[in-house]
Amino acid sequence: MVRLLTQGTASLIAIVLVSLFPMGKVAAQGEGIAEAICYEISSDNLRELSLIINRHNLRLRNLYSSVRCNGYSMLQFAITAEAEEVGRMLTRSLPPRMIKNDDVDGTPLLRWAETTGYGTSPVVQAVRERVGPVSTPF
Repeated sequence: MVRLLTQGTASLIAIVLVSLFPMGKVAAQGEGIAEAICYEISSDNLRELSLIINRHNLRLRNLYSSVRCNGYSMLQFAITAEAEEVGRMLTRSLPPRMIKNDDVDGTPLLRWAETTGYGTSPVVQAVRERVGPVSTPF
């Protein structure tokens, strides 16, 4: 089982839950949790998102690096879904370095938001306040 985990076949959520369920159920459980998280982000339902995270005793920092919603990170997905409450919570809760390292195909989050038309989003404004402005290459 350790070999499977080190090969990356199980998500971080599955690792957290591996002691509670047999392996087949863990993957299904992890996918179900990830889907529920993405759904609550798209609904901008901060209360339910917090309940999911607390109910499963998960850490937001670990989730952020492992959960993808439609190929986007949780913060990017909040921006595209116009989920202002959840986006602001993510911005407040995550370390600035983690937000700065978030990119879309090698493009930093803020630059991605500006080039795709999300530059005026309230979530992007909160990100700017948290991490500072985008630096332009020479």
